[in-house]
Amino acid sequence: MYGWEAWRRYRAARAKAAGERTVRKLRGRAAVREAENIVEATWVDQLDRAGHQGNVHPQLPDLLQRERSAFAEATHRREAEAKADRRRLAAIAEEFSETTRSVPPVG
Repeated sequence: MYGWEAWRRYRAARAKAAGERTVRKLRGRAAVREAENIVEATWVDQLDRAGHQGNVHPQLPDLLQRERSAFAEATHRREAEAKADRRRLAAIAEEFSETTRSVPPVG
């Protein structure tokens, strides 16, 4: 019951649980990034729409330009984060596939 194989199964189960937690975290981060994109795109669109209407505040064009550049920078940052997260997910998937091949089934 106890021994090397039990220890390996225990460690494999702990590694799998840690990997699953990381996957949930990365998926949550992806959902947050998507929501941020939607909110920022809507904000810039509304500012742009307000700029095309009459009675434009004199600071609106400057604000719109700043927001567009900030949106572009944030989009670039989120894309870099997404790329890093995809690499981490691929590494976890590879680790899961190696673990399932090397650990004998319980029972």
